[in-house]
Amino acid sequence: MKLQVPIVIMLLVALLTTAPSSAQGPVIDPQIVEVVRNVSPERLHEYLEALTGFQTRHSLSLSDRTDWGISPAREYILRTMQSFSDRLQVDFDCYQVEPQGRIAQEVELCNVVAVLPGRSNRRVYVSGHYDTVARRIDSGQFDWTRWDNPAPGANDDGSGTVLTMEVARVMAQSGLQFDATLVFIGFVAEEEGLVGASLHSAKAEREGWVIDAVFNNDIVGNTEGGNGIADGRTVRVFSEDPMDSPSRQLARFIRRHAAVYMPGHEVRLIAREDRFGRGGDHTAFNRRGFAGVRFTESRENYSRQHEPEDTLGGVDFEYLAKNARVNAAGVATIALAPPAPNVMEEGNPRLGRGESGYAASMSWETSRGASSYRVVWREAWTPEWQFGIDVGNVTAYVLEDISIDDYVFGVMAIGPNGHESLVSAYTRSPRVRSDIREVGR
Repeated sequence: MKLQVPIVIMLLVALLTTAPSSAQGPVIDPQIVEVVRNVSPERLHEYLEALTGFQTRHSLSLSDRTDWGISPAREYILRTMQSFSDRLQVDFDCYQVEPQGRIAQEVELCNVVAVLPGRSNRRVYVSGHYDTVARRIDSGQFDWTRWDNPAPGANDDGSGTVLTMEVARVMAQSGLQFDATLVFIGFVAEEEGLVGASLHSAKAEREGWVIDAVFNNDIVGNTEGGNGIADGRTVRVFSEDPMDSPSRQLARFIRRHAAVYMPGHEVRLIAREDRFGRGGDHTAFNRRGFAGVRFTESRENYSRQHEPEDTLGGVDFEYLAKNARVNAAGVATIALAPPAPNVMEEGNPRLGRGESGYAASMSWETSRGASSYRVVWREAWTPEWQFGIDVGNVTAYVLEDISIDDYVFGVMAIGPNGHESLVSAYTRSPRVRSDIREVGR
């Protein structure tokens, strides 16, 4: 079915629906409000106090001691997440790794994974890395093979690890039945070169897992920067190029829903994959085509990263809880919503100029569980979706007198409960050389 809308009506709708982050505000779900509310700063403190108590979580700090090193740390994460709910399937995701790069010896490396099964096999990840590293105390220089230095790693990245654990708890105990399967994972050996995340994402690629989103949290608990500037009301979200990559759609989605469920805690979108010259576990997923973003505090203090001074006192647990709530709101919405519509056919977007030759004619495949769809668009020089219109339960739509050369278009699926999917944008991969498919001509 194709619908047409005259230019006057279209402009009126655009004026009425313009918003900073998208064309129309999302619904507020009381169930998600409750999930967000249940995030506990006290529990975050409890988890992090235990993790820093192991003194180091260096990936090579293996021993038989129950109070020191990475082995009891990962056991603590596993046991704690097992205690949250019988619904969580918690286990180690282990790999035998040969000496390479910063890993000086053969070692078994284990991610800690908690899976909350949904009605479908599409996955949404929340992650942090639980390993730590610290400079040599005597020289002040990095020696990645020194596993016996004190490395409490409270903020880098104990903060992201305990955030992941707490979001797992509130989701598992919510009683909600999600469409997407939720995966909560503490990655190992991030400090040695994203090793745990690379091994896991390679497995996902080999086995054909459908991963809709990766919410990676790395250094998310500090509010006072090393330059003395404090900021406890914003958090940065980094996402990879290009402007309409799946990761950018995820970043926009996170900010859009944070504005509803966490007003006053601003998500600052940063248009690069990570901080300048640095990286994180989401990058391992990005390299394999999965949408993934990185959460990081707005004001970093580098003296609390890779240093023995990265201790519990440098973490603001109210701020960390706010960042956990932003994660929870975004994850719950994606997991309750239908999957994003498929707008591609044979590598091309289903976008054309319509029968008139001067319209924007688009189509998409039906998304399982969707009850309606919303078309969004923006000026091609603008990063935010500016306009939108609910088009009903159809799989094609025409915007008359709108040039596909001047605007970027997208569509989202809406579930019966009003939850929105991620936006699927009508853009071409640079590798695709064939012409745009002229839908409706």
